[in-house]
Amino acid sequence: MSGTWPAPSVVIRGGTEPTVIETAAVVAQAVALAGRADLLAGAAVALRDARHGVEATTATPTAFAGRLTPPDLLRSASGWNLPTTPFWSAEVRAARAAVLDELDAAVLLAEQQERGLRRLAARLHQAVRVYDDADAAAAAAWSDTALVVAGRHYGLAGAGAAGLGMIVAQGLAGLAQSLLRGGPSLGRLVTTGEALHPATVRALGRTIGLLDPDRPWYAVPTVGNAAAVLRASVQPLRKRFLPDPEVRRVDAAPYDLPTPTDTRSALGAVAALGSTDSVLSVQRIVKDDGTPTWVVAIPGTQPGNLRTVWNMTSNYDLMSDDESQRARADSVRAVLDAMGQSGIEPKDDVVLVGHSQGGMVAATIAAATVGTYQVRHVVTAGSPVGGHGLPPGVRATHLETSGEGVSGLDGKPNPATPERVTVTGTVFAPGGGPPLDVPHSVGYHQDVLDAAVEVGDRGLEEHLADVEHWLDGEAEDPLVYEARLVPDPETTFCVGELAVPRPPWPPWPAPDGVVTAPGPSLGTPGPSGTTGGSGTLGGTGTLGGAGTGGGEDDAR
Repeated sequence: MSGTWPAPSVVIRGGTEPTVIETAAVVAQAVALAGRADLLAGAAVALRDARHGVEATTATPTAFAGRLTPPDLLRSASGWNLPTTPFWSAEVRAARAAVLDELDAAVLLAEQQERGLRRLAARLHQAVRVYDDADAAAAAAWSDTALVVAGRHYGLAGAGAAGLGMIVAQGLAGLAQSLLRGGPSLGRLVTTGEALHPATVRALGRTIGLLDPDRPWYAVPTVGNAAAVLRASVQPLRKRFLPDPEVRRVDAAPYDLPTPTDTRSALGAVAALGSTDSVLSVQRIVKDDGTPTWVVAIPGTQPGNLRTVWNMTSNYDLMSDDESQRARADSVRAVLDAMGQSGIEPKDDVVLVGHSQGGMVAATIAAATVGTYQVRHVVTAGSPVGGHGLPPGVRATHLETSGEGVSGLDGKPNPATPERVTVTGTVFAPGGGPPLDVPHSVGYHQDVLDAAVEVGDRGLEEHLADVEHWLDGEAEDPLVYEARLVPDPETTFCVGELAVPRPPWPPWPAPDGVVTAPGPSLGTPGPSGTTGGSGTLGGTGTLGGAGTGGGEDDAR
């Protein structure tokens, strides 16, 4: 992202001021009023300083004379010798008191006007919040009803099919529009129909969720039930690997991780991890009082890396309605393993930062480790965490972009509470209009955060200040951990990074240069520059380095 892009339009939900803010005309006026209040606050300070100066300067004739240069000017004009006058006359004292009273009144008036403007600005913000919450609820109900009506002739799957059809139709129109603007954009197939995403997800969830054998017959199917069905469809692929992922520390130098000092830079650490290497980072920050804060940066889904723990199986686990199922996701267990290896103690403070699937992992860990770790704040970017509850005392800052198609995959909005703030931004391309790609990468969410800071919101400011509080200290070198699935030698052999299932008939000799164990080929250096494994079962599980599969930063 660059500075040539227009500032995103943002909506902020949650925080200590209830519900929603958007960058509309009313909010702009509220921000302007707050600016005028700041000017009045400055005027009150200046008047208070002036009052103090008058009081000190005119305390006695001698003090007043000391401020004159030269002091004999007044004496030559009036015959009044101030240095020899011990006290003011009654008339001068009365005039002096009147001036001080006027200055006191001016200070009081400026402070009253400042408070009044701030109250008015806050009420305008709150009015917009309440209106937008009601409008969002009505829009969601209307969208659900419209899809049911549109698909009424197609049975239970009608609403979902209607939603998909309309999203595809709008996406094709967006693609055509991108062609007219100078270049094809497949991303417009996703982003153009953003208004229908939540309702369509809910409709598809109810349809697919009917197939979940573990759903009670009387329960309405949910997106979590649909995730369980989809997880079963990819389970054969997951069974080609051993149950537990392998987590090992690797060299952090290639990743050039920024030092996290605030929310933006913490997200920058997630972006620096990339989207192919199946790594996460853990960094220790020592505060002035000697207590540590640990920052855990967690990436998103890596669809081109078959051995990554940030896979679709983990996505489906994390979308489950069952918290224990979420905690069993490969990515959650891998991050917890890395946290344990890094030396985090139960009393240590922890800040979890994640993008896409990484945000779901962060929310799951915060809920699953109560009593184990002191998670203080969760930061997510482009993550569907509306159904993830957080323990009391854990704050969360959620960043989302309109049209990305990922943060709305749970079909529900994030809770808007004093502990949870959600910023949703509409990103614009240079020259206006929507961007040509799907605005899901970390950079887009950082731009949304910057725009929200410019708008100003008390709840968001409190959350950002909370993150800065926990990250305030001396940062130590980051620790980077690689987390991978280990192929099952009984069912799988490896060709490079590819895990290939064995045919069912024995005997089956391994081809030349093919490894039948989790370790790399004999003599093949691992990522740390050491020779990995000997080709025997058990190996190091490094398999010749980090994953080279595809997947861009825009991929979840």
